[in-house]
Amino acid sequence: MSGDTNKTDTHTGDTLRVPLLEVQPVPLPVPVPAPVAVSVDDDLEALPISRSLPLEVVGNGNLTSAVGNNSSNNSNNNNNNIRNTTATAVNIDESDWDHGVVQPKACRDCFWGFLFLLQFAGVAILSVMGIRSAIRHGSEWIDDGDDDSGSGGNDDNFNKHALWFVVSLLSIVIAVPSILLNLLLGPFSSMLIQISLVVSPLSMFVSFVVSLITMNCPVALFSLIFCVMGVFYATSVWHKIPFATANLTIALASIKDNHGLWILAYAVTLKSYAWIVLWCSAVLEMVYFSPNWVYDCGSDSDDGSNAICTISTRGKLIAFGMLLSLFWTCQVISNMFHTTIAGVVGTWWFDPEEARSASAQGRSGGLFGFCGCSPAIWNSYLRSGIHSLGSIAFGSLLVAVLKVVQIVVRCGRQQRDAQRRARGIQGTDFLFCLLQYFVDQLERLLEYVNVWAFVYVGLYGYDYWTAGKQVATLFKARGWDVIITDNLVSRSLSMMSLLISGITGLLGMVLGFFLLGTAEAIQGLVLGFLLGGSSCQILFGVVTSAVNTVVVCFAESPNHLNQNSHDPEHFRGLVEAYRTAYPNECGF
Repeated sequence: MSGDTNKTDTHTGDTLRVPLLEVQPVPLPVPVPAPVAVSVDDDLEALPISRSLPLEVVGNGNLTSAVGNNSSNNSNNNNNNIRNTTATAVNIDESDWDHGVVQPKACRDCFWGFLFLLQFAGVAILSVMGIRSAIRHGSEWIDDGDDDSGSGGNDDNFNKHALWFVVSLLSIVIAVPSILLNLLLGPFSSMLIQISLVVSPLSMFVSFVVSLITMNCPVALFSLIFCVMGVFYATSVWHKIPFATANLTIALASIKDNHGLWILAYAVTLKSYAWIVLWCSAVLEMVYFSPNWVYDCGSDSDDGSNAICTISTRGKLIAFGMLLSLFWTCQVISNMFHTTIAGVVGTWWFDPEEARSASAQGRSGGLFGFCGCSPAIWNSYLRSGIHSLGSIAFGSLLVAVLKVVQIVVRCGRQQRDAQRRARGIQGTDFLFCLLQYFVDQLERLLEYVNVWAFVYVGLYGYDYWTAGKQVATLFKARGWDVIITDNLVSRSLSMMSLLISGITGLLGMVLGFFLLGTAEAIQGLVLGFLLGGSSCQILFGVVTSAVNTVVVCFAESPNHLNQNSHDPEHFRGLVEAYRTAYPNECGF
């Protein structure tokens, strides 16, 4: 996925990307007497595809069987199990497509990357000051416990049980989601998507019946409306389930060859937690140890006994900047990981040998290979953290600004409502409601745009604006505006996350009951549910990013999934499902 590889079409003059791995499909020798050629038009439905014959992509408008001249090799394949089905090749002519171009290694959007590092350094310095101040004042906060020396045995016993509880719960919330993901998400992905479509209208119908029995007419009416809407949505997208399943299957296959991404996901999460600790230390320094930075203190008496401190204008600006720094850095960490996954899956699509770990190939590769880390993971992470840092910082800053504005608008709305209630005036300011709705929708739109723009950043190394325009042009050219709005995979992952969180919550309650006591069982339930949900969010974030990258790669160059050394079933299943789900958008 590196290097500047371009070529020019002599007829159109357009610059096209040379495939990153020049591998032609190799026909498998099969005992077929002669090749078959069938001329079809674009409206002909796909014939049943043989599971034993590879698909050969041709660009002359005909569908040809992928047997070729293999009569000399027929004697070596008499023991092969060949299914009695008809084979057909898929004609995907990419000669007129505009492909992305791998950019040379260089830092892009450097200004925004430098600005991000500058604010990070400022917060880091403040956090060091806060940690030093906390250590210096630590003796004032910590009780030496001399008066309670007699009860030390019970405290030690409780601490041991609490330590065992924390260690056991952390092991559960890490192991259980990982095990259930591998057991359920792969073999039962189609069933999970179907269940996710059925659960919503079914739960609304149950709510409607219960509300009707209890004579709660308003709730019954709304439940019935949402039930009808859920049934309508499920019936309208049910035929798209195979395409979502095929994308999810290919995404899981790419992750299986690079299962070091799971480890990287937890490492990135720890990085986010470490950043939050640093940020809180910086806030502690300014608010508690150096309050004159944010407060203006005065007195309402002559002797100065009653001090009154209010937040100064400087303090409000500092608060705005700290909130922006918190959201910006969290967004950068998350989007950097998303871009890394896009680079890994893209490399797996175009150059599978580079994106296949040593353990996935069945050979030893040292510690780096044993953990499932292919060279593509390391290279993609470096590209995201160095060359594309400015682009990621720029896109993340836009979302972070909207998040801070969202908080400001909500605080302003609450303050205005409090003033109205103090004056005995009921009602809500329409302007604040409209502004809050506008900011919320704009934030969701930017986050949605970033998902696809950062995929292109990870694939080719474009700057942020160019990546956004390129991916928008790509989907518009393919007529895939409807495809990228489908969220079937996200719905199934959300339902599965809720299920796993419930399981970890119950296990946490059991641990709390046996290790801490009956009173702490509910705390174990809540803690297990929250930590299990957080673990699912980490793992499913990898899957979602991989699925989004598969969608972009399929729109960008579907032939590479067939030409490279991938499982032929991936290409067959994806093309068949795409034709079924989107017959009007399908151009092949």
